[in-house]
Amino acid sequence: MSNEATFSIKPLCTGWVTLDKSKFVWGTGYGEKVDAPVIMWYLESRETRVMVDTGASDPDWAARYHYAMRRAPEEDPVRALGRIGVSPDDIDVVILTHLHWDHCYNNHLFKRARFFVQREELRYAIAPHPIHAKAYEAPTIGMTPPYINTKFEVLDGDARIADGLSVVFTPGHTPGMQGVSVSTSAGLYFIAGDSVALYENWEGNQFMKHIPGIDFVNLDDYFETLDLIEGIADFVLPGHDAKVLEKERYP
Repeated sequence: MSNEATFSIKPLCTGWVTLDKSKFVWGTGYGEKVDAPVIMWYLESRETRVMVDTGASDPDWAARYHYAMRRAPEEDPVRALGRIGVSPDDIDVVILTHLHWDHCYNNHLFKRARFFVQREELRYAIAPHPIHAKAYEAPTIGMTPPYINTKFEVLDGDARIADGLSVVFTPGHTPGMQGVSVSTSAGLYFIAGDSVALYENWEGNQFMKHIPGIDFVNLDDYFETLDLIEGIADFVLPGHDAKVLEKERYP
């Protein structure tokens, strides 16, 4: 690692949804509500500035088509970046873990950035199974996806994006899910997206070492992905856990 670029990671909260815990952790928490942040991840090395995911729609649109979402003024995506001294024009690279509405809605802000997505995710997002169509705002239900005008660099599996930064193909939650492997001064952090929504998914229970979420397209792939992450990551950062926000910076 000493010869590799190292990054810092800053989670930026851009809103909150309150959902039943059972949506995040298979077989548990029925009726228990969880306040789940919508997170954009800002990564910085000496050479490269990166955004992982671009957040959700505005709250009015979210309430109309998805879930009630609250967003304080300082949680607006541009203002959230501004609070750490960053402009959208500073971003060199945007990596989208997947194309659900709460992860790719603000691509238009990052006018200078290169955008990376998995080919399989893009293929499925255009015409998903009906039960997944609303999450993608898919054309098959008469909606216009938020990513539609994004110029993507399309990936087929694992790829090195920059020195110290790679994407890892992690299907299961969606067919083209990808996580982000980040070299830091403390070891390898893995931004898991919705493959690991909460720390509880990762910590498991007496029956499973890791617990998938209830939303998935392929359970075999999902369990293989969880095993894969375990084998490569020193630290895992979940996609929707409020505990992530207890630190402003990782490591």
